[in-house]
Amino acid sequence: MKILIADDQPTIVEDLLDELSQLRPEAMCLGTSKPSDIIPLFKQYSFDIVFMDIDLAGKNGIQLAGKILEIKPRTNIIYITGFEKFALESYKTAASAFLLKPVSTEMLTKALDTLRFPVSDITDEQLIAFYSGKNFIGIKLTKYREESGLTPQELADELNVTVQTVYRWERGERIPDIITFMHISKVLGINVEKLIYF
Repeated sequence: MKILIADDQPTIVEDLLDELSQLRPEAMCLGTSKPSDIIPLFKQYSFDIVFMDIDLAGKNGIQLAGKILEIKPRTNIIYITGFEKFALESYKTAASAFLLKPVSTEMLTKALDTLRFPVSDITDEQLIAFYSGKNFIGIKLTKYREESGLTPQELADELNVTVQTVYRWERGERIPDIITFMHISKVLGINVEKLIYF
């Protein structure tokens, strides 16, 4: 999760960075009090969430949010302002939330928990890794072992290996050699291809 905080008051930026580091310690959070930095930062990091002040030292935060949404339409814009009058206008950009200053921890928590476009901490790279190579084979092995009604220990006994070896295969820490693959497929009553391919 990547979060940008944009407010022309540096103390508010710092306060929000502190709060978010507690609420979402896994997130990458950056802040700026310079309106001219917002779009360049967004282009560089492609943030998932932008906390946007509406009155930004003479710049219109709603207009800046519109430019962000042109770059990445599924960005969660959360407006922060001291002026309630901006609420209606802010929703023209499909805001995820509208927070009146001072922003409390409860307000931040609710805004993050009810995002218009939910953000997963699982990256594309992690998904590719998870569904390829050793990890994918481990998932398939677990699936077919369970479908055959065998426990890890029973499969280990059939293959004449330790149960720790089976666990390592299923967790994607190790991969069986081709001869063992053939033996596994025979024990499970499936084709070797089912263990290796999608």
